[in-house]
Amino acid sequence: MTTGEKSHGFTLVELMIALVLGLVLLAGVIGVFLSNQATSRVNHELATLQSSARLAFQMMSQDIRSAGFAGCNNSGRVVSIITGTPDWSQWRGGIEGFAAGVHGDSESLRLMYGAGDTVSVLNHVPPTLTVNNSSALRVGDIAMLCDDTLSSVFQVSARSDTSINHAAAAPLNCATDLGFEFPFVCSSARPRIFPGGSMLMRFESVLWLVAPSTDNPDIHSLYREVVVGGSLVREEVLFGVANVSFAYQEGDLPFGPVAFSPALNMGNVVGVQVELLMDPSAFAAADVPIDMRTIRFFASIRNRLR
Repeated sequence: MTTGEKSHGFTLVELMIALVLGLVLLAGVIGVFLSNQATSRVNHELATLQSSARLAFQMMSQDIRSAGFAGCNNSGRVVSIITGTPDWSQWRGGIEGFAAGVHGDSESLRLMYGAGDTVSVLNHVPPTLTVNNSSALRVGDIAMLCDDTLSSVFQVSARSDTSINHAAAAPLNCATDLGFEFPFVCSSARPRIFPGGSMLMRFESVLWLVAPSTDNPDIHSLYREVVVGGSLVREEVLFGVANVSFAYQEGDLPFGPVAFSPALNMGNVVGVQVELLMDPSAFAAADVPIDMRTIRFFASIRNRLR
């Protein structure tokens, strides 16, 4: 005769213990998931920051490296026939630093240089320059013309495939003459004939500054202000920059960039250290530490390196 065995279920105590253990395990899994999710957000923010900052770094470094390039070996003798002598047209060695608040809300930096493809002058009968190749310059562009003794900055008044004109008919040219004397005084301009072999190129005048973003005025951005057709145009390069500061390396001193001061001899600067501080408000998805929000790099002015 077989005796049947009785089946027993979980007691209430066993069920509660299993439930507690399950909750503890579930809490651990959720904690790991949330931690991974937070880490993923931080990594995404950092990747976005690095990608955006890389573009700003490349553009600013290129401007700094090119600063002071006037096309010809003329020892920095550069004149401008742009009327009204706006700051963007006045050559001061190709680099000029400014204290906080002069342009935008932080420190700022202006860089000037000759850029783009150059063409060679075959003949110059003012106000017409006959060139050896078709130039990329267009009417209204700001150009730089140089020989071994002088560089002149002017606005293109007319052009063809073989010529560039610098007549005073251009809205910004104060005279037809390109500055016989240095420094140039428009009211006493004298004819200046540039010889064959002189070089013609585009003139770049770039200002780097921080100002409120066009997308969100409560957050600042890094801007690159350029001259297009004689007018200033601001390009928003990097969103979420709270502050930018510059330190300058002087050529006759050991390495150790110094902060801007009015007494600093910009003509002796051979490199610039840039420090960008990103605005934490621009990183809503994660709390990025301040050391990770600080971007610092150094660029040399290649035209001044010995």
